[in-house]
Amino acid sequence: MNIENALARYIDYGSKIELIERDILVSDNSSFIKALVGPRRAGKSSMMLILMQKLRKKGITPIFINGEDIDFVGITPENLDKIEDTIYKVYALSASKPVYLFIDEVQSFPEWSRWLRTLFDENKYNIFVSGSTSELTGDALPSELRGRALETLVLPFSFKEYCTAKGIVYKKFMNTEQRGTIIKALSDYIDFGGYPEVVKEGNEDSKKSILASLYATVLQHDIIEKYRIRKINEFKIFINAVFGSACRNISVPKIVHWFEGQGMSINNQTVFNYLRYAESVFMIRLLYPYSKKPKERKTKPKAYPLDSGILGLFEKSRSKKLEDAVFVELLRRGKEVYYYKDSDADVDFVVLDDGKVSSMIQVSYSIADMDTYEREVESIQKAAKRLHCSNAKIITFDEEKAINLDDVLIDVVPAWKWFFMKE
Repeated sequence: MNIENALARYIDYGSKIELIERDILVSDNSSFIKALVGPRRAGKSSMMLILMQKLRKKGITPIFINGEDIDFVGITPENLDKIEDTIYKVYALSASKPVYLFIDEVQSFPEWSRWLRTLFDENKYNIFVSGSTSELTGDALPSELRGRALETLVLPFSFKEYCTAKGIVYKKFMNTEQRGTIIKALSDYIDFGGYPEVVKEGNEDSKKSILASLYATVLQHDIIEKYRIRKINEFKIFINAVFGSACRNISVPKIVHWFEGQGMSINNQTVFNYLRYAESVFMIRLLYPYSKKPKERKTKPKAYPLDSGILGLFEKSRSKKLEDAVFVELLRRGKEVYYYKDSDADVDFVVLDDGKVSSMIQVSYSIADMDTYEREVESIQKAAKRLHCSNAKIITFDEEKAINLDDVLIDVVPAWKWFFMKE
């Protein structure tokens, strides 16, 4: 353990790196700890570097601490005070100026939440932290930090950010060539997703290798090792099955029965635990059915990977990958989302604002086929009437029209256009 080395190597960190500006707003309110959370390698560290570059332009020297630095290996709670002492030594800080402190992968430190609370209570630091764990979010936030942290979700690039990274300009009115360019970009985006490393890579085989490596790393490092899973083979089979049936209802009894048929043992509670683990490290997000009864909103979940590229390792259907990309975009926009299903209507996404249904979205790669057209339109039309929703959309890959049936107006919108819409 060498704390001085761990801090000194990051004195000028990120100052000369060209970074893609993200469509993410992070508060600068020093009255709160700012927590950047999201999947591993989705861009949390880069988001910190963007903020640090802006501070440097104002003449402010930010402090960056990498929680996964090798020189922190073996650090104990008793050593944490030495980090603060070393910061002032390495950076020669003035006690009269505010200190902007950035701690990447903060959960790597022992007793990290108590340490953060201690730093926060000193009123000397404007603190930004990142983590690839839900322990920095919502109800999972340690009690000592509740009411003291503002959470910002950092997901892989949105399609808008993807286009920025590729130098593709979206315009409301585009000629044939420009439209073709953005449609090709969307095709690549839904196939390989928005992880920055993947977006930068031009070779398709290399993209797949990066995604497979990322999936394996999260599985092993963030779940198997963290949660000390003993039945590793069964766990991997289960998670692979969840990804293979993504965007569909998860039936716990069927999963248990299937494992029994393969000569393996798994029970209901283990299934729920495994889903919780995968959700806690942002591998998936569970989507529940809309109901006016709150208790029914926690039944029959569907699992959505938080990147369509990861889903593409298991799913070839472009319609499913497009559906997944739309769901992730709704999360990115901070929407409260459910799905809707009853005896004769099935709608992918129901969006609530202030507890009321504000819009509903059906995703279909194409509705050119008459059977598909009738199924998708009839479902969303019936659901819109039952839920008294006047904002209904069908998002397709590249089809656009307005459908008016029995006083229900349904906008058919190309995905490449919807991703740029503000809702």
